[in-house]
Amino acid sequence: MLRSPAFDPVRGEMPQPLETRADIVQAIKENASTTWHQTSTCRMGIDADAVVDPELRVNGLEGLRVCDASVMPSMVSGNTNAPTIMIAEKGADLIRGSG
Repeated sequence: MLRSPAFDPVRGEMPQPLETRADIVQAIKENASTTWHQTSTCRMGIDADAVVDPELRVNGLEGLRVCDASVMPSMVSGNTNAPTIMIAEKGADLIRGSG
């Protein structure tokens, strides 16, 4: 696909040869990035697959809570800043015992 004539006008110089699958995988590992704010990597819930419970406690571990965007069950459609602040505020309340 990278060598397809359709990409000739925009491709430019290849930074390194991509002859094998291993070359492609290595190039992805070295160069891939995202502009997304990471979320939902240890989602909150009440089912067996949830990583944290509704009080932000990590299931199966004592004394550990997660209070960031990773507990979101799915990515929000807007910016993650405000929801993450609210998750952190709720976590602080829970830790203080007032939540």
